[in-house]
Amino acid sequence: MQKVLSFLAIATLTTGVAFAATGDIVVSPTSPVLAPTVQMNTPTANTSMSLGEKRSVTCASNAAFGTNSCDECFDGWSVTVGKRLTWLFDNWTNNTTVLMIAYQSEQKNPNMISFGATTWIASPTDESKLWKSSSDIIWAPSQTGSTKLQYILWAGQKVRFLEADLGAGYTLTKTDRKNGDLVGMMKYPIVAHAIDGAGNEGAAKTNYECVAYNLSAATVIINPTTPVTPVKPKVTPEITKTQTGPAETIVLILAAFFIAFGLMFSLRKRI
Repeated sequence: MQKVLSFLAIATLTTGVAFAATGDIVVSPTSPVLAPTVQMNTPTANTSMSLGEKRSVTCASNAAFGTNSCDECFDGWSVTVGKRLTWLFDNWTNNTTVLMIAYQSEQKNPNMISFGATTWIASPTDESKLWKSSSDIIWAPSQTGSTKLQYILWAGQKVRFLEADLGAGYTLTKTDRKNGDLVGMMKYPIVAHAIDGAGNEGAAKTNYECVAYNLSAATVIINPTTPVTPVKPKVTPEITKTQTGPAETIVLILAAFFIAFGLMFSLRKRI
């Protein structure tokens, strides 16, 4: 156990801006990204909600929360295959009556947990490079002589503690789950120490905040097809052709001979 010196002064210097709770925005790869709402705050209780914050649910509402040792549980957006989760962030909420202190070197990276034959692609692929401390967190040198960087959170305060880098996120590429089934869970760890009224620092404790995402599969509507009667092709009647046999040929030759003889006789008579 170590005693924190001048922790009230440190808290005053390191208390930043309070934001919305754990959340994200679902966008397609080509959709514009919406900036989250920002709300200034003073060192007093602030539990208001804003853009992107997730609805808190009981961890008993889904067995997967218990399996993954979740301490705080949230209902995330419904996701579809091919859509990207971006602007991911997590709040640190001090719901105690004492100060809490976090050390930068003790923090752990969040991770996406898949369910079933589900594939999430992280961008960047190295998840450790996907996350960063919020710009609202000012890591200050410890006043105890330690080289650790620290951040102190007032009782009743909440602050955006961790967020995905600009453009970073997760894309659901495939799944065998059905519509409404759990396909993913973001697990955010926050490591902090409680500081009592005498300035004594407690042991490090990891608080796991989990956000569940269900599949929103497109519904395919199949209309009954009407039987189609096949249309018979029209048959063009063949043109009747006059066929000439040997007997008819002789008759025609004789007729032509007599016509020619008659014309010759007629001409000679005129002369």
